[in-house]
Amino acid sequence: MDNTVKYELLAVFPGTLDDAQVKTQSEALLEVVKMSGSDAEIHPLGKNRLAYPINHIRYGYFFTYVFSTEPALIKELEKKLALSRDLLRSLITHFNTTLTASQRIVYTTDSLGLTTMIEKPVAIPIPAAVSTLEAAPAEPVAKSSNERKLDEASMADITKKLDDLMKGDVISISP
Repeated sequence: MDNTVKYELLAVFPGTLDDAQVKTQSEALLEVVKMSGSDAEIHPLGKNRLAYPINHIRYGYFFTYVFSTEPALIKELEKKLALSRDLLRSLITHFNTTLTASQRIVYTTDSLGLTTMIEKPVAIPIPAAVSTLEAAPAEPVAKSSNERKLDEASMADITKKLDDLMKGDVISISP
């Protein structure tokens, strides 16, 4: 009986390392993860500022490793990670494919410096019993009045309203 569970490892390497050292360290950690589990994948997240200094280090290289293993082997992997000298922090959690509402939001910045917020599309898993049935043709769904208003608003309208708000006095709300 195969009782493997999918896990995610977040690893932070010191920002004081150069790119070649980080690549070597991340690949060495990938090999350690592969020895403890299977289907290991590495996802570099880049260099970011730490929330607080760790050993006087303010920046770190972040990586996530997604892998499958038996729950009994997690403690052994955590012990191996604790022995790693060039690893600032590590955290192993269950890999969760469902996202909360705040996790589905993505911020993008264009070349003009305008930051927009969009929601990631959510893939809804279809059970095997349902996917074998023929789907009935979908009926068009009427949009609510709020959705119609949102569709009708253009970026020019939004920009104009923001400019109008910025030109006017700021209204403070007193308790």
